[in-house]
Amino acid sequence: MFKLKMTDSEVVDVFTTMTSRLDGKGIKDANRQTMVNLAERLIRLADEGHPEETDAILEVPASQYTDPQVFANEMAGIFDRTPYVACLTCDIKNPGDWIKIDEFGTPTIVTRNKAGEVKAYVNSCRHRGAALVYDERGSSPGFTCPYHAWSYDLNGKLLGISCNSSFGDADKSDLGLVPLDCTERHGIIFVAPKPGLKIDWDEFIGPALDAELPHWGFDKVQGDKVGPIPLDGNWKLVLETFLESYHFNYAHKDNLAHYYNGNVNTVDMLGRHLRTCTSLNTIQKDLPKLPVEQWVPENYIHVKYVLFPGTVLINTAQGTEFYQIVPVAVDKSIVRHASYSRTDLSDPVNAAMYERVWESAHTVVQKQDFPYGVTTAHAALKAGGIPKLVFGKNEWALQIMHAQIKERMAEVGL
Repeated sequence: MFKLKMTDSEVVDVFTTMTSRLDGKGIKDANRQTMVNLAERLIRLADEGHPEETDAILEVPASQYTDPQVFANEMAGIFDRTPYVACLTCDIKNPGDWIKIDEFGTPTIVTRNKAGEVKAYVNSCRHRGAALVYDERGSSPGFTCPYHAWSYDLNGKLLGISCNSSFGDADKSDLGLVPLDCTERHGIIFVAPKPGLKIDWDEFIGPALDAELPHWGFDKVQGDKVGPIPLDGNWKLVLETFLESYHFNYAHKDNLAHYYNGNVNTVDMLGRHLRTCTSLNTIQKDLPKLPVEQWVPENYIHVKYVLFPGTVLINTAQGTEFYQIVPVAVDKSIVRHASYSRTDLSDPVNAAMYERVWESAHTVVQKQDFPYGVTTAHAALKAGGIPKLVFGKNEWALQIMHAQIKERMAEVGL
């Protein structure tokens, strides 16, 4: 478990430094009209003191979080059929770079071939099944099994069999690495969870999200800070912690609440995905004083994309926080957390700031969000201590999440 390195006052200091470094340049690829529209909505909501809301509360029975059959159905109906975000472009920037991902059931290698194309394979030798790579990430011109030295190129082709005469009848063309469907879109690398599963990438990503992802330059960010967070709690509880700002003034009263408008956020569906935005509490003071053409909304807005079913990308002018929720069991989850910077990390000042942003984000979610929203909540649900959870009109994005899950399960007949 990650050691919680930062106090609340140190987290506040990180945010103070971050906001002081913001300039008038904004983000080069951001769509001006989109950002201005979001800023106008957030200013209005901040003045009114509430988020965009739905028209009714929602009650969800405890069994949705604790029933092993519900969990099994979600795995079969959603996670076994839906691609996940493996990494960003910078994680496998050069030919031969690779990362290993085991969390989604199929042991996986994601790499880049000599032509610069992203490839994904089952991390298993076709001889007797041994894993080919064991480190979390690395770089190599191909893959050689450490057990019996069968070798493969970056396109998955079987190149060599040790003691070849003993396998004279084997068809090498039929013994390449088992591929997994994958794609690279706007600096984000998506991978199918199972061999043989073909993804309609245009349909999955959808035109609305596909139009917005280029705004953030995910193909240009830098960073290598990654850390798993294991949790005793259902995956839906974990995802819910990222879907509202209602808790900011209370759970984060000693850190984030100094800077954000609590219980104020926008909500937009982008196909099957979701966009929610929060704002710094200076937005309604600073921006209305300026002509709209002088606005730099990225300096005031945090834009969060929730990619179905459980990837969260929180975007600011300085970087992206990546959180991916991985279901392990009905009562256990893992969060893959990574930080990426939009600043040049060859600059020691930027690099030091990047380290501090990583530590503050990693600390806050473990110190406040996850104990309150996940582990203690799941313990009460599991024990039968509470029969249901209640979501208010101001927790619209959480209600959308449950509706999306229900809709997806109905589509596959579960």
